[in-house]
Amino acid sequence: MATALDILDAYGLPDLTMRRIAETLGVQPSALYWHVASKQDLLRAVADTILADLPSFRGGDLVDLRLWAARFHTCLMAHRNAAELVWSVLTLQTWEAGIGWPIEQGLLDRGFDPAVAHAGATGVLHLVLAHAFDEDQRRQAVRLKVLPGAPTESAVGLDEAVRLLVAGLQASQPC
Repeated sequence: MATALDILDAYGLPDLTMRRIAETLGVQPSALYWHVASKQDLLRAVADTILADLPSFRGGDLVDLRLWAARFHTCLMAHRNAAELVWSVLTLQTWEAGIGWPIEQGLLDRGFDPAVAHAGATGVLHLVLAHAFDEDQRRQAVRLKVLPGAPTESAVGLDEAVRLLVAGLQASQPC
């Protein structure tokens, strides 16, 4: 996984291939299939590694959702193309197997209507993923000199957006 993350950071998601990993490790690509059954399994394992420090949302106070979103953003921004990779992996999982399910369950446990709980969980998940994807793309555009200037960190804008989402949830919270 360390080699895969190094390749992701250096070359980006399009170049995260079994062949490149094998080359870097000095082995035949077929040797990697002893450890991972497919490219999708490799991507899932890399996504799991990226999110290893992300605590599961346990349904605490809604302020905890803001903290979770900030931590999720930090995990995604730690590696080039991580948001794109994680999003693609999540898309191929069932909702119940993904990281949004505990958020939905936490909201349900707090008495939210199932539709609101699902919307809140998908909303915060997609908001952070899209924000990190956009930020990562802008960093790359600056690095490639397609955009002028230095890449900007926009975690403050994300926190405000998550705050608004949480405020909407709080307004619809049952008594």
